Amino acid sequence: MTTIRKVIGDPNEFWSELSWTDLSSAEQELWSQLGWDEDKWEGELDFPEWDDLSSEDQKLWSVLGWTQASWEGDDDIPVSAEKIWEDLTEAEQTAATQLGYDQTKWDSE
Repeated sequence: MTTIRKVIGDPNEFWSELSWTDLSSAEQELWSQLGWDEDKWEGELDFPEWDDLSSEDQKLWSVLGWTQASWEGDDDIPVSAEKIWEDLTEAEQTAATQLGYDQTKWDSE
């Protein structure tokens, strides 16, 4: 019987250390149901460094509470990251929209 391994520590870091072929068939099936496949898994999905963002994008992410420290994992993520769309302030929704989000995308990520 193939099982899903227990995540230890930061989930993003845990899963990013594994290649698609490292995943069990059950894990591959689970990730497939979430829209992943081998090409997406192995692709370059890293976020850019804060300094690589345009000044405009830095301003927009700042409206959402992000700082260089939180972006790079040295500080806690902002409260907005845990909010659903309807709980974002109008300014946060505007910033998120300018960053390419809408309610469906925001609530699913």
